[in-house]
Amino acid sequence: MGNGRTYTRGLCITFNVLLLVSGVFLFVVGVSYSFQHPPEFDHRSTLHEMYVLNVFGPMTVLFSILGGYAAYRDKRILLILYVVFMTCEFIAIVIIAVPMLRAQPKMEEILDRRFHSVTPLHDTEPQVQRELNKLQASDQCCGLRGHSDWGCHIPLSCYCPPLPPDNSLDSLCETVNLGLQNTMPCGPILKRHMNFLIQIMIGFISTFATIMIAAIVMSLVVLALQIRSTEPPLNDSLDRVKYQLSPLAVT
Repeated sequence: MGNGRTYTRGLCITFNVLLLVSGVFLFVVGVSYSFQHPPEFDHRSTLHEMYVLNVFGPMTVLFSILGGYAAYRDKRILLILYVVFMTCEFIAIVIIAVPMLRAQPKMEEILDRRFHSVTPLHDTEPQVQRELNKLQASDQCCGLRGHSDWGCHIPLSCYCPPLPPDNSLDSLCETVNLGLQNTMPCGPILKRHMNFLIQIMIGFISTFATIMIAAIVMSLVVLALQIRSTEPPLNDSLDRVKYQLSPLAVT
């Protein structure tokens, strides 16, 4: 019994260490996403759920520390609190993941509606313009659906680089307002980025949820073994019929 409890507590601590690492990863991803994708651009999209990673990350770190300490010190009350907290977090993770799963097949349609809502681009929020200018300069694209999204205010980030001698970039450029502009839209690039991000997050959340379930189950096993070890042994001596040999009578 003692070896079984030690082994189970070790597994519980191991799963909580994995949860600790996952919580740190969630927090880092959430913070980096918040800085790289401004809320002004994503607040109407289905990816607003990504911002809750800034909450789930620290929560997971705290709960994993609680669970690891409770398993190490074999504290029954702390283990019960840990199971309750982790169960609530697991339910919240499922609530967040379901809309992402439903939205993935419709992501292209959702983004098209969002692209339409922010055009013309020269009248949209300055932060959206800055982010789009960065994308246009790095990926040599222009506008969400084309350079016409900017109207007559095409930014410098849409300008094509100097053409090589073989004019290999000529098919990607068009003369607009007396200058060569990129004709490839940035919308498909954003769609690929969004779909890839959702796929990565769904895979990670699935793995994360599996580790959470394993940690909760191991904690329940530790609790069961702890309760069983504290039960007094059954005293069945009263239920036994005792017989005593009597000496033979001497005649």
